[in-house]
Amino acid sequence: MADDLYTRYQQARDTWRTHHSGCQPCRSGQHCPAGAPLCRRFTDLQDAFLRRLRSRGGTR
Repeated sequence: MADDLYTRYQQARDTWRTHHSGCQPCRSGQHCPAGAPLCRRFTDLQDAFLRRLRSRGGTR
């Protein structure tokens, strides 16, 4: 069975990358109103996933 946190993290990454690739403000580091929450969700889920990996002593 797929890891739900990992799946959500990867979906957030894909959503952020898609937005980022077509948004000049986000590409320049000045997140637009739509991009800021997408970036935040991606980084929050990434942090949560990495914390879980570290707590289990594993790597992926």
